Amino acid sequence: MLDSARLRLMLVLAAASAASGCLRNPKAEAAQLELNVQVTDAINQIRIESGELHGTVDSLRLVIARQDTTIQRLAAVTGVPVVK
Repeated sequence: MLDSARLRLMLVLAAASAASGCLRNPKAEAAQLELNVQVTDAINQIRIESGELHGTVDSLRLVIARQDTTIQRLAAVTGVPVVK
């Protein structure tokens, strides 16, 4: 009888130990979720800024191409050699 009581006690303690390991700290979980939201927001902001920068670079390339064309035309009309 004593061995079965010890066995039951050990099983109850093992089950309680296993169950307590499954519990999470709500404050820590909330902090982790908030951090995940902040990281997601930061990544989205970086994507937006990256898209804007790509647009700016494309626009600048277009302006440079137009200026090169204008310079080449002026040089051709005036007979001035253009070094590239």
